[in-house]
Amino acid sequence: MRSPAKIFERFWRLILLLVLLSVIPSIAAGAPAELTAEELTWITEHPHVRLAPDPDFPPIEYFDIDGRYHGITADFFTLLQSKLPIKLEIVQMDNWSEVIQAAKDRRIDMFGAAVPTPERLEYMLFTKPFVEFPSVVLVRDDVQESPKLKDLKGKRVAVVANYADHEYMKRAHPEISLEVMPDISSGIRLVSFGKVDAMILNIASASYYIAKDGITNIKVSEDTGFIFDLSLACRSDWPILQSILEKGLAAISPEERKTVYNNWISLGNASWRPSPTLIVCVVAVIMLLGLAVVLQWNRTLKKQIQQRTAELHIELEERLQAEREKQKLQEQIERSKKMEALGLLAGGVAHDLNNILVGVSGYAELMLMKVPPDSPVRKYAETIRDSGKRAAAVVADMLTISRNAATDKKPLNLNQLVKRYLASPEQAELAKRFPRVDFSASLSNDLFNVACSDSHIYKALMNLAVNAAEATEQGHVLIRTRNCYIDRPFGLYEQVKIGEYVRLEVCDNGPGIAEQDLEHLFEPFFTRKKIGHSGTGLGLAVVWNTVHDHGGYIEIEQSEQGSCFVIYLPITRNSTELEEAVEKNELPRGHGERILVVDNEPHIRELAAQILEALGYRVDIVASGEDAIEYLRKQSVNLLVLDMIMDPGINGCETYLQAVVMQPGIKAVICSGFSESTEVKRAQAAGAGDYLKKPYSVRDLAKMVHEELQRN
Repeated sequence: MRSPAKIFERFWRLILLLVLLSVIPSIAAGAPAELTAEELTWITEHPHVRLAPDPDFPPIEYFDIDGRYHGITADFFTLLQSKLPIKLEIVQMDNWSEVIQAAKDRRIDMFGAAVPTPERLEYMLFTKPFVEFPSVVLVRDDVQESPKLKDLKGKRVAVVANYADHEYMKRAHPEISLEVMPDISSGIRLVSFGKVDAMILNIASASYYIAKDGITNIKVSEDTGFIFDLSLACRSDWPILQSILEKGLAAISPEERKTVYNNWISLGNASWRPSPTLIVCVVAVIMLLGLAVVLQWNRTLKKQIQQRTAELHIELEERLQAEREKQKLQEQIERSKKMEALGLLAGGVAHDLNNILVGVSGYAELMLMKVPPDSPVRKYAETIRDSGKRAAAVVADMLTISRNAATDKKPLNLNQLVKRYLASPEQAELAKRFPRVDFSASLSNDLFNVACSDSHIYKALMNLAVNAAEATEQGHVLIRTRNCYIDRPFGLYEQVKIGEYVRLEVCDNGPGIAEQDLEHLFEPFFTRKKIGHSGTGLGLAVVWNTVHDHGGYIEIEQSEQGSCFVIYLPITRNSTELEEAVEKNELPRGHGERILVVDNEPHIRELAAQILEALGYRVDIVASGEDAIEYLRKQSVNLLVLDMIMDPGINGCETYLQAVVMQPGIKAVICSGFSESTEVKRAQAAGAGDYLKKPYSVRDLAKMVHEELQRN
């Protein structure tokens, strides 16, 4: 009678056989590979290629106790050397992590069977897969309800260091805590002894080690959905070696492949094939085991209660977070209502004061008309008249607060407004008041226009400049402009929404604003200055109202260098800009190339699509990286226009890395509102093109797409 270990060994060999046979390509080539003169010259110049296999990855590849190289991959390399005039120098290392590091350091030129993960693509090139099998979740067989990947959060989950399972779990499931094992046997034993809750491992290695170590209390819980596409890998700066290896693999005939597989997965009889009866028996055994697991559900009742308790704790934390967000939103609403109420009050008072000031100013003017120039009373009348003018200016500010005054909005470049203010009598008077304050400007050359009321934004800028000068008294005031794109909502007073803005900053290097004053800073009549001596307390309230009338936002940024008032105004694009540029042939045009625009913001992808279609391209749009990958499974494209940040799904870099595997050599333009990040550079290292910063102009997009399509 065969032992359980022998039966299990037959079982895993059967499964591996079925998987392997399903992916054997139907090619017929038994003769040596035909190489180009360039490839033959390269082999002559590189007589020895250093290969470091995984020392402990049976049955794929491993070293025996005498240091001899064995396994499916080892047999493939033997065949390759019969097809190619290439000499391999086998380098034995202690573990897979050491192999990976040696490849990064260029101490080796190749490693054996491996999955082309995004991290490995940074330093290695991969051939087409020559074998594949799935990664699974291993658990003890006394676990009643087989856990899914989503159930492993908070559990102890083992993976082998630097295996593809390890990189996949870190990337795809960062919420799961991983316990990294030095080798496969260590992880399987910990699962068997209950020291960890589960292990992620490929089905071939799992079956081999379970049978080899005689472990009988482990079962497969779930297919993770991650498939091991094992390929040969060579260093990324040797693309010609990748081409040579591809030709060598293509020269291996189906019969030769079959012989390799039979050496490792047959049961001692070369003609053996799994019969339908055996397959039915295996399925029946699996179903009986599943039934046994279901019948023992009561043994896991305690664990289920603990799991449900943990879920309730998580749900409670999520509700508390939602309550905090709700409270913050409520505070913003109350602040807006307070501002509205104060504005209505100020408006009512302003109307009454205007009526009073008409009499004050009017009778003062009449007195000046009738009083002789040398009369001592004339000085009093002039003081009354001037006070009336100053009071009228305060009333005008109050009326700005009380109603939507900025109604006449036209396209304007804020750089022109800043330059006009810096050359104005108001600024000259301010510089005279504060002779020890240095005023300067830093203006973006490619600033977008905004739709605004010239006079109201000018008054807001003037108020902020006065406020900054009074805050520092002796120092520096900087006015700065630039374009910006907001990827995520943020804000102290209210959330600045995702979108394209022109950012106007007025910064000073004064002592900053007290924490307790920030909440009230934009309220009418709130000031820490002496009323009548320095301001009325209405300046910042006027700024707040003006910015809101323009659909914008205002925020305060503080640091050790001082305070900065930042205004965000939505950009405007001239609707005729594209049509005029196309008519004048000022923009490079396409010739029907297919472009896929990937962006999670509807108005951004719609705008990009309209621009590119008008330039002669065929354009499709999707809203996420996942949708892009699904699209590319069915349709090839000439270029991707990729947003970098697309929460909550995969970002632009991950999307491109997956796209390159599906369509090698695919071109891409990366777009982002942030500065050029490490993720952008990762994508470019994998083959993506230039980086286009949001918000971008029609001309910028047209030029970059054209240049990327022409790039070799």
